[in-house]
Amino acid sequence: MYSFRVPVSLGGSRPNTDDDTLLLVESDEERIWIQASGPLKDAIRATLRGSGYATDTAAEARGTELCSTLRLAALRAGLSVDFMERQSFSALSEHALAAVNDTVPQNVRVINEHAGVRVHLSEEELVPFTMSAEAHVLSPPTNIMNCFADALHEAVPSDRAHLAFDLFSQTSRAQGADALLLTLVSAIEALVVPAKVSNSEQELVALLAQQVEKSDVVQDPDRRAALANRVRGLQNETIRAGAKRLVRRLEPREYGGMKATKFFDRVYELRSRLSHGDAPSWRDVGDVGSELRRFTRDLIDLEFTSPDSADRI
Repeated sequence: MYSFRVPVSLGGSRPNTDDDTLLLVESDEERIWIQASGPLKDAIRATLRGSGYATDTAAEARGTELCSTLRLAALRAGLSVDFMERQSFSALSEHALAAVNDTVPQNVRVINEHAGVRVHLSEEELVPFTMSAEAHVLSPPTNIMNCFADALHEAVPSDRAHLAFDLFSQTSRAQGADALLLTLVSAIEALVVPAKVSNSEQELVALLAQQVEKSDVVQDPDRRAALANRVRGLQNETIRAGAKRLVRRLEPREYGGMKATKFFDRVYELRSRLSHGDAPSWRDVGDVGSELRRFTRDLIDLEFTSPDSADRI
């Protein structure tokens, strides 16, 4: 018989039980459960498991299906579950893995963990290789004191900068590169005040809106009015265009080896793909993370010290 296991990460909301196992389904044909190495209410990592399958193909298909089931159940139960499909895992080399497995009992196999369904013989116990580290960055007290002294003379109150700063600060607790990128882009967008397009463009947009209102192509008057309002929205520049006006203030600085505007275009492309279901690889997202933090920090700094200058660009 075959079984499957799927690693998951548990966040702020976990099963409230001291048990290490939460049985979800048990029948004559199948057993499905969530298991951790200790009490589930304290667990950071766990696995979704299933057993009772005649073939490895059946086990893999069922495991894949139940990943969707657990996602829906987590939404409804308020559980924080991450299937870790967009992040890397620590790993041993194949040589090291083979050497370790030569020393363990016969029914035990040490594995390099990876996201998704892993099928194994039911009598086989899989032990994932894991490695973790926690880092803290400490800032010298004199540096903080000096920065505060400078800020006393430079900081200008700005609601936009306050909101962007709060979003930026939340990224220190962001779980995963996707959340980091989306939150940092939201911080940048919080700084934007969309400007009007040129007078000639505004006139053209107004003319187009009038034509839509008079058109009989769309019969429903409510839909026709809604469409005309969408056209009128073109009188304001897009958030992306407004953000690029802000970004130009950073040049000639470079980020990730690119001019500030080119770097922002790259970041916004990744953001758009994440937001519209055409997900880039987690490596592409992760590659811009550290530079995007510096980029966002510099933009917020400019907003705190010269909040009106972008309006004159």
